[in-house]
Amino acid sequence: MAQQPLIIGGITMPSLKKGGLTITKEKVWSGNTGRAADGNVIGDLVAIKYKLQCEWPPLSRADTAKIDQAVSPAFFNVTFLDPGSNTRITRTFYAGTPTYPVYTYVNGNGITYNGVKVDLVEK
Repeated sequence: MAQQPLIIGGITMPSLKKGGLTITKEKVWSGNTGRAADGNVIGDLVAIKYKLQCEWPPLSRADTAKIDQAVSPAFFNVTFLDPGSNTRITRTFYAGTPTYPVYTYVNGNGITYNGVKVDLVEK
């Protein structure tokens, strides 16, 4: 089965590394959440937010620039396959600090970056 593309800001991103996408669904609890005297949890679940940990295989300068431009705005839309519903969804995200490990600058046009990573966190 082919991997579903990751779309950031309306632009289809380069294919992720095999196993290079980890989707986390984080529960956000109300401020009054905690343990009661009897040990049971009290509080309210107010939202479930996504975190996408992304890693790409070796990339050219052009593909790396595409990713960098897509994750540079403060907020942007991301479309991905939701594991719970198995449907493509779009949510608003911001990016953590991207990393761009340099493989080589020799010849200028081949593979330049190896292991580009960024975490995307739902707003």
